[in-house]
Amino acid sequence: MYLKEIQTYGFKSFADKINFEFTNNLNGIVGPNGSGKSNVVDAVRWVLGEQSGKQLRLSDTASVIFSGSKSRKPLNSAMVNIIFDNTDRYLPIDFNEVSIKRVLYRTGDNEYYLNGEKCRLKDITELLTDSGAAKESFNIIGQGKIDEILSTRPIDRRVVFEEAAGVLKYKKRKEEAIRKLDRTNNNINRVNDIILELETNLDPLREQSEVAKKYLSIKDKLDNYDISLMIYDIDNYSKEFESNKDKINEFNDKITEFSTNNASYDVDLLNKKEKVNKLNISLTDMNNKILEYTKELEQTDADIRLLKERKKYISSNEDTSKIDNAKELLLEKKNIVNNINNDIKLLNEKIKIINEDISKNTVSYNDIKINITNINTKVNNNDREITNLKYNINYLEDAISNDGSVPSNIKKLLHNPLFNGVYGVISKLIDVDDKYSLAVSTALGGAINYLVVSDRRLASRMVDYLKENKQGRATFYPLDVIKARYIDKEILDKIDSTSGYLGIVSDFVKYDKKYENVILNQLGNVILVDNIDNANKISSLINNRYKIVTLDGQLVNVGGSITGGDKIITNSSIKQKYELSECKSKLSELEKENKNYLKEITNLNKDISVFENKIYDANIELSSLNEQLSTKNNTLLDLNNEIDNLEREVKDIKSITNNKGDSEEAKLLDKYYGIKEKIDKLNSEVSIAKLDKDNLDKDINLIEEMSKTSLTNISKLEKDLKNLELKNSKLEVKMDTILNDLNEEYSITYSEAKEKYYLSEDVNKVRREVATLKDNMREFGIVNIGAIEEYDRINTRYEFLVNQRNDLNKAEETLLEIINDMDNIMKEKFITSFNEIRAEFKKVFKELFRGGEADIYLTDPDNILETGIELEATPPGKRLKNIQALSGGERTFTAISLLFAILNVRPVPFCIFDEVEAALDDANVDIFGEYLSKYRDKTQFVIITHKKKTMEFIDTLYGITMQESGVSKRVSVKLNN
Repeated sequence: MYLKEIQTYGFKSFADKINFEFTNNLNGIVGPNGSGKSNVVDAVRWVLGEQSGKQLRLSDTASVIFSGSKSRKPLNSAMVNIIFDNTDRYLPIDFNEVSIKRVLYRTGDNEYYLNGEKCRLKDITELLTDSGAAKESFNIIGQGKIDEILSTRPIDRRVVFEEAAGVLKYKKRKEEAIRKLDRTNNNINRVNDIILELETNLDPLREQSEVAKKYLSIKDKLDNYDISLMIYDIDNYSKEFESNKDKINEFNDKITEFSTNNASYDVDLLNKKEKVNKLNISLTDMNNKILEYTKELEQTDADIRLLKERKKYISSNEDTSKIDNAKELLLEKKNIVNNINNDIKLLNEKIKIINEDISKNTVSYNDIKINITNINTKVNNNDREITNLKYNINYLEDAISNDGSVPSNIKKLLHNPLFNGVYGVISKLIDVDDKYSLAVSTALGGAINYLVVSDRRLASRMVDYLKENKQGRATFYPLDVIKARYIDKEILDKIDSTSGYLGIVSDFVKYDKKYENVILNQLGNVILVDNIDNANKISSLINNRYKIVTLDGQLVNVGGSITGGDKIITNSSIKQKYELSECKSKLSELEKENKNYLKEITNLNKDISVFENKIYDANIELSSLNEQLSTKNNTLLDLNNEIDNLEREVKDIKSITNNKGDSEEAKLLDKYYGIKEKIDKLNSEVSIAKLDKDNLDKDINLIEEMSKTSLTNISKLEKDLKNLELKNSKLEVKMDTILNDLNEEYSITYSEAKEKYYLSEDVNKVRREVATLKDNMREFGIVNIGAIEEYDRINTRYEFLVNQRNDLNKAEETLLEIINDMDNIMKEKFITSFNEIRAEFKKVFKELFRGGEADIYLTDPDNILETGIELEATPPGKRLKNIQALSGGERTFTAISLLFAILNVRPVPFCIFDEVEAALDDANVDIFGEYLSKYRDKTQFVIITHKKKTMEFIDTLYGITMQESGVSKRVSVKLNN
């Protein structure tokens, strides 16, 4: 590698663009004093990153920009670009040429470029460190700096040796490590302070957090129980409310029926009473007529007796008397027949009424009997169904208790005392509403009977057991390894508003939090939709990425295949639990129904007894009336025979006596018996009318009794109706209160709660547990819920800081190790290089001085990393050892000897010397030039000089002049020819 070219523009006196192209041998720059030739060295140091104005021979670094002259304006920027030939890859960068450029603007902005790409000064520094091409390298010697090598303090002199030893990069790394170590120590102290402060707050917060967690755990359990109880109560209240509504409707119907009947009773009552009134009027009329006829009869009877007295005096004819007696007897018998006919008519009327009553009561009796038979049939049917339900309930309870739906090999594992940590098959660990049973069962498929166990080791032991005992195969889900599966949020966002989408199947089952990963593993990535058409649409929408199940059990698999057909719920505890619940509900309903039926039968039996008594009494009365009627008919038959005999007797007497009789008496007798017949007829009609009136009065009493009973029933029904309506109002208030509590306390709707919460335990036990939990919560008093989050936040920060402190401590240890390693490397390299330079310095000094003695030594050999370096030089013919006693030329030549010694030990790609030989006389310049020639083709030199002797040894020479005030110009000539 060598310095190939320097390009500059606007730097100090280089107002114009100037290029210096160098060979890889000896190059010189000459010119009069003040022409700006030393600015070349400053340009190289500046482009390599020099920041010190003093080193650049300026008051400040901004003065490097050309400030103008009489004929030129100041420039706004300064630029220097140096180009290295790197074909030998001396620099660790894969370029044949390496360009380093620096630009400074009057605004103060600095820009560095490496091969045309913007970079940091640090990048350039790291590239050039220990390369012999850095700004602080010993091989770039500015004007007047050669003497500083000798006059500087021993501790400062070691910098040259460090550069020569190649330890600057290690030193810089050590310095960086020390800075990092300081920062690390500061950070450790700061972190320790924060940790100490956090520890002060952490313990109280931990206690508050634990209390809050316990509180929330109890509250969560209480909330679950409380919401479950609320749903249970709402459901029960709702059922009771609906049942009451049915009863209210039934009562209203019965009240309407009774009211309608009452209206009918009122109409019948009015009709009956009107008939009674008419009968009363008719009876009064008939009684008045009877009274008139009786008076007339008495008068006629008196006339007959008077006539008979008169006849006693007129005639005593025996035959006439016989005829008269026979006629009178005949009329009397006819009158008796007439009365008997009236009695028969009355009896027939009574029999007719009683038969109607018997017929009516028999119809009612038969209706009740039919009703009882129908109800008994229903009771018998219910009893048969109750027997079947009880059998099914016992069977299902036994099956659930003894894992009846679980395959025998898995059942043997479930109840095997060899294995602890077996929780059960998946189907027994979840609860699901009937509406979703088919979907959940389909989604689980064969996983219904997968065994959930505590850990992987237990699962492995059970697999070995099955294998050794040839008990078949089983699938195990260890809680310690099973991971939950979910559906991507973007997929959920995409399908959330899609028609038919209901949710994720795992959201529709209830389970213990402990089994969450297992349930989510099986159901957390299964989508629930309403029907197969929407399932296909959603599957297409999500590119068939997830399994989709419908409410009726159809399945769209991952990839798009479809499984479906008839609705079948796999025989599992899911199905058994649902069937058990249904059976118990149906059993309760049937038992309640039978109880009502039996109560109704008891009431109907009471009614039937009443009708039986009525029919029995009516039949007794009917039998008596029929007997009376038979007697009357027999008597009537006898009387009719007697009348026939009397009529023949009268006829025979008349034929014998041929006496017409007394017509007046005959007329009076006919009148008498005619009136008597009318009276008897009226009496018969009165009896019939009274009988009708009695029946009407009986009907009126019955109707009034029925109306009274109906009104009593209406009153009772209205009272019961009012109680039911009041009860339903209270139920509505209770349900509204619970719904408000759900909304206000838990911010959840009834339908949401219904899907998520299910009361699987005994309700009374849960209510006792709720009371206990509420007592426990009251014992907590005021709880800082925010302590959980605050503790987690501070604890997370605390743990982070503790880890940071651990990392910082490790970093500190690492940095100390690095520093120690750097120290060891620097010690080794420095002492090795120092010894080599020391030996070479002695040789070079003797060669340049043509004799004499020189030496260098360490001021503090026990502290290699900080020791200074002292020089001793004794030119030939002198006894001086203190270099301060040397002449200016001797001091310069001693310093040059040291430089050449270093170059011999540590070759560098190039050297820039600015008038290093200025203090030498011509003889010594010759020696300097001759020694310089030894480096030809080994090391590139750029020598700024005004010594002619030096110029003789140079291959390429550049001249710098200042033809224009304040502006340097370049001229060149090659001297190797």
